[in-house]
Amino acid sequence: MTIQQCKYVLKIAQCGSFNEAAKQLFVAQSSLSVSVKTLEQELNIKIFERSGNGVFLTKEGAEFTRYAQQIVQESDFILSRYTGTATTKRFCVTTQHYDFVADTFGKLLNETNDPHFHFSLQEMNTYDVIHSTQTAFCDVGILALKSSDAAVMERYLAKRSLQFTPILKTQPHVYLRKEHPLSTAKSITPEQLQSFPCMAYEQGEHNNSFFTEEIVTTYADKQVEVSDRASLMNVLLTTDCYTIGTGIMPSMLNLGRIISIPYESEDHYTVGYILRTDRTMSPTTRRFIEILRTIVKAETNL
Repeated sequence: MTIQQCKYVLKIAQCGSFNEAAKQLFVAQSSLSVSVKTLEQELNIKIFERSGNGVFLTKEGAEFTRYAQQIVQESDFILSRYTGTATTKRFCVTTQHYDFVADTFGKLLNETNDPHFHFSLQEMNTYDVIHSTQTAFCDVGILALKSSDAAVMERYLAKRSLQFTPILKTQPHVYLRKEHPLSTAKSITPEQLQSFPCMAYEQGEHNNSFFTEEIVTTYADKQVEVSDRASLMNVLLTTDCYTIGTGIMPSMLNLGRIISIPYESEDHYTVGYILRTDRTMSPTTRRFIEILRTIVKAETNL
């Protein structure tokens, strides 16, 4: 086994495709396939399963990538330490679609004085946030669990060696444009929303109810799915669509054009972060979480 093979496996897992990984690594796909096959034979395990939608890690493969990530990181550290090159600080956050996380990430960047760093913020669907944290591709994942699904989700996370740490609970809110017919309401009931299109973030093949980000107690007759926050905001601004979220929304990001109104529901959100139970929290991760706590509590007036 070589460090290069470890890097190949990590890149394929990250891209979900041999073809895309080969492009990014500037190697032939055939060479990449042979290298992985040789490694699988040497270790007597199957690292990847192949499907029509790409490749994904097997259970053994997911375990291997955790060790491979450590090997690659140690290798990079040794090269940096003994070749005289500067050490690059690396930090990655994956999150559901929340602007308060981007705000937290920006504040962390502003107070980072290191001459060399590589920070990454990735908004993903719920399954991918969990998967990227489980496979150690990110340092911390940010989730908001619905109280109706919390017990199921916490068991799901525990089986993947992940721990969810809550920061706060918050009532669900309806997001809509300030010109919306319901914009003057003090609170909104499910019945009031029935005639309006409901927007939600698509969850791909993992479309189980406990993976969805939105609290919806009734199924809307009109449903719209988007994959990113920018598209959702643009559609909200130009239609009578609505979506349901945590209510934590820094006003500086939408200049007051999108408003949030309390949603009448017994359900609530618990905002928190997930970490691997077998990894020590880095100082950068710890500082990110400190900033996140401050921001979400300020936005909810707690």
